[in-house]
Amino acid sequence: MNKKVVFALMSLLLGFPLFSQMTISMDSLSPPQKPFKTEWAFGANGGITLSKISFNPIIKQDMLFQYAGGLTARYISERNVGIQVELNYSLRGWKEKHDSIDIYKTTFSVSVPDDSMKLPKYSRSLSYLEIPVMTHIYFDMGSRMRIIFLLGPQLGYYLNEKIVDSELVTNLSSTLPPYYEKKVQRKFDYGLTGGMGFELRTGIGSFVVDGRYYFGLSDIFSNHKSDYFQASSNQVISVKLSYLFRK
Repeated sequence: MNKKVVFALMSLLLGFPLFSQMTISMDSLSPPQKPFKTEWAFGANGGITLSKISFNPIIKQDMLFQYAGGLTARYISERNVGIQVELNYSLRGWKEKHDSIDIYKTTFSVSVPDDSMKLPKYSRSLSYLEIPVMTHIYFDMGSRMRIIFLLGPQLGYYLNEKIVDSELVTNLSSTLPPYYEKKVQRKFDYGLTGGMGFELRTGIGSFVVDGRYYFGLSDIFSNHKSDYFQASSNQVISVKLSYLFRK
């Protein structure tokens, strides 16, 4: 047998026990992982919402700035994974851009003032009771900080609405677009919500800040072939601050 091959085999045979011993020694030096304990947490949340409605045919919009808040319950059942459920009061809706007046002129044959200082405005606020049920995933970033990820379905129920800016109604001198006088027709709302954030764990509880996006899968108006809108779903960005006390 080639001397080089024999030397290589002898080195492996002699070196393996030494390598194993070194590995065991290094493992003994690393700090032991803390035993996992399940955890309940309860608290409140509040923050802002930026919303619009995904219309088809398209209506040009700016994001409507409002607020949301409610109660939070969280259960961490195993390491890095848990479930989070909330009961929130949330304001959504839409705010139309001024340059969408071309739609009023062409589609609805609405007379609009030519003076740019009198461009019409229209925005509507919709209030909902919502229940997101989300998978809560976390990763430790030290002893007190965590990065968190949230994803899951969300159910909502329409409560009421109001016209935020009715300047359009007073400025128009002809028939209004038909959906302006139409209230929400479908009260149940459902979709998917997801986001990420950070949790600071202190002796008096957890402080959590997160950002989320809600993608509505249902429509607020009827979408039959005879209806004007074939789609009218809620789309909401939210930023929230939560306080949770842990048990």
